[in-house]
Amino acid sequence: MRDVLTALAARFGIDRAVFYALLAHGWRACGGLVSILLIAEFLTPETQGYYYTFQSLVGLQVFFDLGLGLAVVSVTSHEWAKLQLNEERAIIGDPESLSRLVSFGRKLASWYAVAAIVFVLLVAPAGALFLAQKGNSTGWLAPWLLAVLFQGLLLWSLPFQALFEGCNQVVAIQRFQLWRSVLANLVLWICLSSGAELWSLAAFIGMQAATALFYLGVLQRTFFLPFARPSSGSRIDWKLEVWPMQWRLALLGGVNFFMYSLFTPVMFHYYGAVVAGQMGMTWQVLSALQGAALAWLSTKVPFLGLLIAQKQYAKLDRIWLRASLIGITVMSLGGIGVWTFVYCLNRMDLSLRSRLLMPLPTALFIVATILMMVVQSLAIYLRAHKKEPLAAPGVISGLAIGGLVWLLGSRFGATGAALAYFLVLLIVTVPLTMMVWVRSRQEWHKF
Repeated sequence: MRDVLTALAARFGIDRAVFYALLAHGWRACGGLVSILLIAEFLTPETQGYYYTFQSLVGLQVFFDLGLGLAVVSVTSHEWAKLQLNEERAIIGDPESLSRLVSFGRKLASWYAVAAIVFVLLVAPAGALFLAQKGNSTGWLAPWLLAVLFQGLLLWSLPFQALFEGCNQVVAIQRFQLWRSVLANLVLWICLSSGAELWSLAAFIGMQAATALFYLGVLQRTFFLPFARPSSGSRIDWKLEVWPMQWRLALLGGVNFFMYSLFTPVMFHYYGAVVAGQMGMTWQVLSALQGAALAWLSTKVPFLGLLIAQKQYAKLDRIWLRASLIGITVMSLGGIGVWTFVYCLNRMDLSLRSRLLMPLPTALFIVATILMMVVQSLAIYLRAHKKEPLAAPGVISGLAIGGLVWLLGSRFGATGAALAYFLVLLIVTVPLTMMVWVRSRQEWHKF
């Protein structure tokens, strides 16, 4: 029986990393459904709007991450080609590669410490001013400030997670993310059920930050011990090896806010908290589904980097293509299931339908998310080369989406925002990304 299950898993590209990633995303999907039901039960439609607007606004952290999260995995995976872990899980191997890795990690710690502080000092008051436009009540203020503080701590932990993952510790990091998701959701459910309302989201983010710091600082302390001392050998030249990729990712990170996080604030501004809550809840469902579909690809990123470093391009293409097709198929089938669920809610006139978008905008968002899966698959392939050639298409797409979402969303509500997202992806983002992918692949693999 075990051999049959192993063969079946191999057939569908499910290794240990993908298995844990699927468990984590599966838990998030199931946990997200439970959260949705609890939010609908214990939060008023207006409070639900504030809840999801909180989530969107803390997404402003992408402007402070400055693209390093994705760059870290790519850069470290190339250094890890000459390193490994011993039985005590300490790093061994080429001294020069280890020195370069340590110097990179220490710079990351300083960079993100400053970024986290600036994030809290700027986003906390800016978000408060935005939220204050809908009424005189300030019951949301204290939980908002606490949520931003915890998000700052979570932001500071991100480079260490990315560095650990880039060192091909994908199974370990996916296992950790599974348990973190379980604990954070349990805290969220307890808080929602006990009437904590908006404090629940602050507790959810706080548990994510606490578990990340405990896992990396305590459970993986042996791995990170070399980073406590300055490197004495070779160092990564940030200007030559990191910055050319980072500034492009930083630019993309900023426009990604318009591609992923602008919908709920626009609905909040023009239509109030209730419509913002419907947008936020629908977007949460699709985001969870997209995360699960990306598990086949995201877990392969460090290994793809290793293959590129070794110039095994045929194997690279084969593994990437298979993982991409599986992910896109999963997203498509899951999207059909989500739309059917929304349609049945409206057909049977169930109360939960008032907390989600109508079938038409939901369908547009689902098709757009499938198109985004294609874009992300191509982007993962390119970034595994420690390069970022998608800055121009990303900026064009992000600004177009942001502008059209604001224009059509303000006039036609959620349907207008969904249509804007779909049209830009179909007409601009996918064709431009495909063109860059074909040209870059031919150029980089020429020899």
